[in-house]
Amino acid sequence: MSEQEVQPIIVTIEGAEYDMNAQSDVSKEHFIEVNNLRQEITELQNNIAAATRRAQSLQIALGFRENALKESIALVEDSKDVPAQG
Repeated sequence: MSEQEVQPIIVTIEGAEYDMNAQSDVSKEHFIEVNNLRQEITELQNNIAAATRRAQSLQIALGFRENALKESIALVEDSKDVPAQG
């Protein structure tokens, strides 16, 4: 059986390059967690951006409905002239 060659995982930190395969298990764990945290932050930022767009859409819809309500509602004084339904 032949050993598979491990591809280097090169990380640049403050201008110096490091092969993560040659690092301690503790360093490898930190590297994995750094990547996981960066990914989670990116996902949260994407969710925030989507929620912001959704909030803007809802604000527009709310403004439309509020204006439509104002235009369609009758004043109490005007409603005396309108026969009651029922």
